[in-house]
Amino acid sequence: MDLFFSTEKFKLNPKSDHGYAGFPILISKEGKVEEEALDFCIYYLFQRGRVGSEKSWETYGKALYQFFAFCEAYDRDWRDVGNDREGTILAEYRDWGLRADGGNLAASTMNARLRLLIAFYQHAMKRGWVSALPYDMETVRVRQPKGFLAHVDASGGQRMSPNVMAKTPRPVIRVLNKDQVRDLLHALKNPTHNLIARLALTSGLRRQELATFPLKYVFNAANYTKNRTFIRVNCDPADMKLKNNQPRGIDVPRTVMADLWQYVTDRRHQHESISGQKQSVLFLTNDGRPYANDGAGIYKVIKKAGDAAGIPYVTPHVLRHTYATQTLYAMMKFKGNAETFPLLYVQARLGHASIETTKDYLHSISELEDDLMDAYQDEIDFMSREIVDA
Repeated sequence: MDLFFSTEKFKLNPKSDHGYAGFPILISKEGKVEEEALDFCIYYLFQRGRVGSEKSWETYGKALYQFFAFCEAYDRDWRDVGNDREGTILAEYRDWGLRADGGNLAASTMNARLRLLIAFYQHAMKRGWVSALPYDMETVRVRQPKGFLAHVDASGGQRMSPNVMAKTPRPVIRVLNKDQVRDLLHALKNPTHNLIARLALTSGLRRQELATFPLKYVFNAANYTKNRTFIRVNCDPADMKLKNNQPRGIDVPRTVMADLWQYVTDRRHQHESISGQKQSVLFLTNDGRPYANDGAGIYKVIKKAGDAAGIPYVTPHVLRHTYATQTLYAMMKFKGNAETFPLLYVQARLGHASIETTKDYLHSISELEDDLMDAYQDEIDFMSREIVDA
């Protein structure tokens, strides 16, 4: 079994001028295209319309490749779902993948691959390639928030899940408390890097969003006439990279916007003059160029500063988690038992497709002490109060 990625010559419609480079194609040991896998990829990555990033193609292709390679290596026909055996083909694949000879995968990684394969088999069922699915649905217990947050969860502590999923440990959402935020910012001596971290901590922007945040979104906060401490910025996928190309609004504290404007008129202008090229993105490297590879350099900068500050686990995504958790906590504490609006507000700011993703932060909040949460950046508290009053 081999995995290839297409060139621009790969087209869904032979009459079309548009080709797709990087599309995954599985080739069997006989040198034939795995037609069913190709049909599924076309449906899942194109027609389904929910996989917005072409960078995901490689991940999905490798996941399918590993499964088909497993079937080929162990002489398994993927159409034989194995419901008449002790373990279905997905259960066999799961157990193999978790073992050392199968890659010793983490349970969360294996479950991500299983979810893709479950979608593949559902597609195969609709196409008539298989007569049954290689799994059953079962009721499983889910964790619920504790204390005053318990009433926000409507699951009843149960949900339905395919019975082939591997048991995973409780996910840990890493967040920073106020002291850690201070230490991290103190470790970021470079003013540009410091400002990038501040924007991440007060807006929840992802790494690639920080790297492509447009220059034109920044203006002189002194000209902002509304009597509020935050400024709504509407992020458009036509201007910057946004996950799934979904536009969303973020709220930038006035103080941060003022410092961004100062950066534009001072340090950024100097860097741009070094490269001699006009750039549309806000943040530039010392040589006056945008951060490449979706902000890979930003990741390195934050990681290095975290190590220096004694916070080895900090990454740009931890800054996003910190914004989400602290903002949600502040708003829920201010509003008491009225939890729906804070959840919806944070969901919208982060760009989560489902509020269930946002609810993950409730578990993080419920296990943190109040003194780790309180007094997290005064502008967050002001923001919460103003949004509630709006």
